[in-house]
Amino acid sequence: MSGWLAAAFGGAPMLVLCGGEPGIGKTRLATEAADMAAAGGALTRWARAHEGVGTPPFWLWRQLLRSDLAGEGNGPADLPTTIEANSEADRIALFDAVVRRVFALAERSGLLLVVEDAQWADEPSLLLLRYLARELRGARVLVLATHRTVGAGDAAPWRRILPDLGREPVTVQVPLAGLDEAETAHLVRAVTDTDVADDVAREVHRRTGGNPFFVRELARMLPTDAALAGRRLPASLVEVVGQRAAGLSGPARRMLAAAAVLGEQFSVATVAAMAGRPPLDCLPPLEEAADAGLIAAADTAGAWRFVHALVCEAIEADTPAQERLRLHRSAAEALERVYAGQIDDRLADIARHWAAAALDDPRPAVAWARRAADAALRSLAYEESARLYQLALDAGGPTVDRQLRCRLLIDLAGARWRARDIEPCRTATTEAVALARRIGRVDLIAQAALGIEPIGAMAWDLGLRQWCDEALAGLDLVALTDPADPADPADPAALADPADLSRRARLLARSAESSVYLNDVTAAEESSRQALEIAADVTDPAAVIAALRSRQLCRSGPEHVDERAGLADRMTEIGRTLRRSREEMWGRLWRIDTYWERGDLAAVTAELPRLAWCVEQVGGPIAHWHLLVARAALAGALGRYGEALELGRAALGTLPADSHPTASGAYRSLECMIAAHIGHERVATSQPSDPPDPSDPPDPRTGRSTGGGEARTGIFRGPLGTAHMLVLAGRRAEALGVYREAGPVRSWHPPPYWRVPTWAFGSAVAVAVGERHDVELLYDRLLAERGRFVVGGAGTANYLGPVELHLGRAAVFLGRLDDAVADLDTALAYCRAAGAAGFTVETECELAAALTRRAHLGDLDRAGQLLEHAETAAVQLGMDPWARRARALRAAASAASATSATSTAASARTPAVSPLSPREGEVAELVAQGLTNRQIAVKLFISERTAQTHVQHILTRLGFSSRAQIAAWVTARHQQQDTEGPRLRDAQAPR
Repeated sequence: MSGWLAAAFGGAPMLVLCGGEPGIGKTRLATEAADMAAAGGALTRWARAHEGVGTPPFWLWRQLLRSDLAGEGNGPADLPTTIEANSEADRIALFDAVVRRVFALAERSGLLLVVEDAQWADEPSLLLLRYLARELRGARVLVLATHRTVGAGDAAPWRRILPDLGREPVTVQVPLAGLDEAETAHLVRAVTDTDVADDVAREVHRRTGGNPFFVRELARMLPTDAALAGRRLPASLVEVVGQRAAGLSGPARRMLAAAAVLGEQFSVATVAAMAGRPPLDCLPPLEEAADAGLIAAADTAGAWRFVHALVCEAIEADTPAQERLRLHRSAAEALERVYAGQIDDRLADIARHWAAAALDDPRPAVAWARRAADAALRSLAYEESARLYQLALDAGGPTVDRQLRCRLLIDLAGARWRARDIEPCRTATTEAVALARRIGRVDLIAQAALGIEPIGAMAWDLGLRQWCDEALAGLDLVALTDPADPADPADPAALADPADLSRRARLLARSAESSVYLNDVTAAEESSRQALEIAADVTDPAAVIAALRSRQLCRSGPEHVDERAGLADRMTEIGRTLRRSREEMWGRLWRIDTYWERGDLAAVTAELPRLAWCVEQVGGPIAHWHLLVARAALAGALGRYGEALELGRAALGTLPADSHPTASGAYRSLECMIAAHIGHERVATSQPSDPPDPSDPPDPRTGRSTGGGEARTGIFRGPLGTAHMLVLAGRRAEALGVYREAGPVRSWHPPPYWRVPTWAFGSAVAVAVGERHDVELLYDRLLAERGRFVVGGAGTANYLGPVELHLGRAAVFLGRLDDAVADLDTALAYCRAAGAAGFTVETECELAAALTRRAHLGDLDRAGQLLEHAETAAVQLGMDPWARRARALRAAASAASATSATSTAASARTPAVSPLSPREGEVAELVAQGLTNRQIAVKLFISERTAQTHVQHILTRLGFSSRAQIAAWVTARHQQQDTEGPRLRDAQAPR
């Protein structure tokens, strides 16, 4: 432990998980560690969880940071409410704030955080512990968490979190075992201060298994006379404690029983209130129990504690069930009285006692559990909130009012949703909707539907849309049967009050979002349009924001960029008017998306400082992630690859891997783009054949997963992204096999906002692996996207240049060289105008390759000029693969130019007799005029395929490889005829 502390305080942080059975010495080890830390000048903070005690949310962290918050004038209850609670982003912001506070405490001389009995901690506290473990890099912190490996009771949250903690690089696990026989004998002799016989010591070891606490307690009960050592020893710790407590007076035993119900630590005031006696009268029996070694004064004034949790458990277990029930009721009433002025921190504890006492009347238990759950939800303790809502439902049972039960189920579903506990959330929502139907409460169906969101799983999204539509139909019926304004009964919206209009707009918006994920574009369009129209007539910001968000999602295709620019302006204005930085941030992100789609990198650059201001106001890792991603994408688009990778990795490190599904997909998309320019070996942080995360398996044809994954993950971590990285690594055979796992192109149905990237990225991979049929299909799909840029998603993390670049590359592969040159010329103009340096190099190389293959008059010279610039720029930008390609293409263009000159000269010296048929001669003439095959077909009234066949025959007959050589041959023949024609006429003229 001494070495670990030194390493941690030197900047190599650690999380030590010390596990063992109760009484094995975990607390003693923690105490020794604290003494060593203090000797080195480091700070130590303690926290302890208690079994079955209703502590406030984030109780561990309230304890750990209590003194530091109090020093700033804030009580411990202020910690979880320092950030507005309305999304998962808020909770991550809270976690980040706590972690930064921990790091600040550790900065000067190091910090030891001791967490005792972690197996009983509330789940939000454990999630924050996991977040800290993942962020510990470089901090001068050692976290020592003790936990029981047996006798842990209901420790489901700990069992879920423990494997995650164990996988962290900073974690060390320390299992504690019992004493051996010799060590047990030594401890027994030290406790009894006698020379206990070896056989007695062996019997103690056999009974206790070497558990130090049990050994000490048993040793205290040994007879002092060694000759009496054969006397029966207690068989269990409960029996040990029971025998010691039996020797107390009646008032002391009753006081201990009441205290055990309260928990391991208790206040004299509460025990006195339970007993109906003044606090001073309770001190003598408490001191009597302390003299018996069962309790001791606690560090907090007016509080006592059991000497060990095992003693508290033994006392409570020895209390008859009927008496325990009475004591729980008494404890609940006492806590209500004693803490009437500061009840919030006691809500869960009061609920626990009422639930344990709810034998005949469950109403107090339901009311207090619900009140505690509401408070936990406000404090961002979603898992604790869900536990307490479930406690209210369980306490109420079948006797609770059906309307109240329905509301509790809706609240439970909302807490489960925020905790991302998807299946239990769906179960609670389904039950709530079914109950709302039975009692005829359409408003509760609406409330249930608005409490959750679509996730990209068909069953979930279908159910959500059905509930929205059912609520909307019910609201229409209510409006028609009880009109507020009968002037226009044909318009249900006109009959509703403002609250109904707001609810209707939000339901339509949620239905539209579900339809988008279900790929029902028509329904999504109509619902989002109606939501926006209704929202225009209400003053509720929530309805307007919901309508704008759904419309932005529904119109996410690039053809709607102008409308989304307007939506972005409206969202930004709402944020500015209401001083809601989060909405303004989203408005600016949407606006930046439209700039990306228009290829306006200068506008993106200008908007980023405004976005940065909003991000600082919003705070938290998710907001900063969006900013870092935007900056990384811009740096990559401008050819600043080192900066882009640094920003991208910073963005990825901002969020825990499982806290935001878009994080890994966004980084992988950036990585793929940069790898294509500077080389896979300089970019990839993992092997190109690494599979996607099995916890979120994407569907390559939709880009979504059944668990709510997002499109970038589906493409860049699915078959296409893996195949792309394999191509860059030179493993084309493997790439082809992986690419085919994506299925037929006709089965790809990406969401609208990811349509263009899918076609473009897919075509690039198909070209690389030689799948001609797929290239043809994707080329046809890209034709409809001309004039656009290949980007996707809110907070774009990738920019793949203009669509014409990808059309041109595919056209070269398909042999449509004239089309390729035209599109690549357009792409080059776009890239140069935008300042997209790397894509300018890429386009120049692709255009030069097309010109070299086509070899029209002047093509080879222009190819050489393009490649000279491309090679120079590629070297400057660090685009080594493209610099090598530019050099290779220059050599090919030079060779083609030399071949063309030789062939032209040889053809010019041949007799004027043409080797071509008359029709082929016509076609050759038109080729020399620069006409494409399509134009030749129109000119000669033949099909384009026939024109292409004629051109191929001409090339074969003349031994040429390009149309430029045909043009040069035709020109040479014309010059030869112009020279030989007058001589022939002179020779034939009469003299």
